[in-house]
Amino acid sequence: MDIINKEYWVEKMHWADVEALNLIKRGGPIRIATGITPSGHIHVGNMREIITGDAVYRALLDRGEKPQFIYMADSFDPLRKVYPFLDASYEKYIGHPISEIPCPCGAHVSYAEHFQEPFLQSVLELGIKPEVKYVHQMYKDGLFYEGIKKLIEGKDIAREILERVTGRQLKRSWFPYLPKCSACNTFANTTVDSFEDPYVAYTCSCGNNGKADIRTDEGKLPWRLEWPARWSFLGISCEPFGKDHAAAGGSYESASEIMEKILGGKTPHPVIYEWIQLKGKGAMSSSTGVVITGVDMLNMTPAEVLRFMVMRVDPPKHIDFDPGFGILNLVDEYDRYEEIFFGVREGEKSAAEKKRIFEISQVDTRLLEGPGAPRRISYRHLVSLVQIDPSLDEVLKRLKRTENIEELTEDDIARIEKRLNCARFWLDNFAPDSVRFSLQEHFKPSMIEGFGDLEFKILKELEKGLSSVPWKGSEIHQACYDVKERLNISPKKVFSLLYRLLLDQNRGPRLGFFLSSLDRKDVLKRLREAITAVH
Repeated sequence: MDIINKEYWVEKMHWADVEALNLIKRGGPIRIATGITPSGHIHVGNMREIITGDAVYRALLDRGEKPQFIYMADSFDPLRKVYPFLDASYEKYIGHPISEIPCPCGAHVSYAEHFQEPFLQSVLELGIKPEVKYVHQMYKDGLFYEGIKKLIEGKDIAREILERVTGRQLKRSWFPYLPKCSACNTFANTTVDSFEDPYVAYTCSCGNNGKADIRTDEGKLPWRLEWPARWSFLGISCEPFGKDHAAAGGSYESASEIMEKILGGKTPHPVIYEWIQLKGKGAMSSSTGVVITGVDMLNMTPAEVLRFMVMRVDPPKHIDFDPGFGILNLVDEYDRYEEIFFGVREGEKSAAEKKRIFEISQVDTRLLEGPGAPRRISYRHLVSLVQIDPSLDEVLKRLKRTENIEELTEDDIARIEKRLNCARFWLDNFAPDSVRFSLQEHFKPSMIEGFGDLEFKILKELEKGLSSVPWKGSEIHQACYDVKERLNISPKKVFSLLYRLLLDQNRGPRLGFFLSSLDRKDVLKRLREAITAVH
């Protein structure tokens, strides 16, 4: 990342703005590219690339530039193995381009589209609208032709670069083009016999001899050559990519030399990012099945929170992702940045930077133009409410009572409903057991098993205190805490008693807000039932 003048750091202090200014200084048309191979479930880790590219794109728009943002689906890559999520029948397709393999569910045109389609839908939900290009179609349309021809003509230079950069000796039969066998439909088993523009003659280990036309999709370039060829004919000036490509001897190093020495172009400005680590399992990987898909993430948190997770961390730093308790902390942090942006929370360190992070995290930028902070209900609170009663109408009724809300606009309700749906999905699929609870409709003798004189005193004090206290979360919490003071016991003793009576378990959500979500008369009824049963 280049050093920018000090005025910038006073102004915004966000990494996307730094990259935008680097590209403006570079000059020329600005075209940002990202790309993913849809060989399996496209996960949250993959999302970092396209969100990073979009952040730079937005930062350029904010400065009056007219950049182009391109997403390339690497749909012409071969299937490398039968992944854990595939059945054994896919063994026969190993080596075939994924654009020409049947869809696993039968609802899409190809294997590639099966995994690409939900990703692109997720991208739209994130407010990202790139120009989408499929690599297999680019080959079919002849866009690679000139690059292939130059690379074949400069094959000796390409060989020298690849061997020097990678430190590996290429086979004597190596050729900078992989013909696709017309008989077995694979790239890996063909050997090039000769080239006479535009045809590459080959022999395949399956016994077939043929010719591949480099003007169409009868073959492809190896990755280390395909990448710079794409830069060349698309005029790419910036591309985010993972740290594996940026390592010494990696594909960016070799691609840069090939771009400059054979294809005659300028290497794009890199934005190198670290992995998103899944807590307890390491870096996410489609091939190993260690994934939280982008679809899952958008089902458990609103889209702007996923953007925020990436925007708040500089690309060279890894992101720890915890789909359990971490989701609660992540949404809380997002809400704190929102309060900073709208001036509800003042005196924060690095407020300008945090405001910019919040700003560039938005899906719908109309929110930023509002007169003040939108009505936002804590995700944690909704996690509790949805377990008391999952219906939107009932949740809204409880919110109006507990949050002193008189009116809710359509936008307010839409935001609440989105978070509520996310909370339901998170509870069903990722929430730790300790967060889950079920409100018990009726008193059961087992709830007071082991209760004695001390528990009886606690019950009586709670009945007295909760009968008169204002029915608000903070007031209820203090009333329960006062019982602890009067009886000189630990607060845990008071709280766990109430959880047992209401949830039939020893722990639960934040007590004051939880009780305020219930009717006072129902809570007092349960206490009196317990008092009667104990004595």
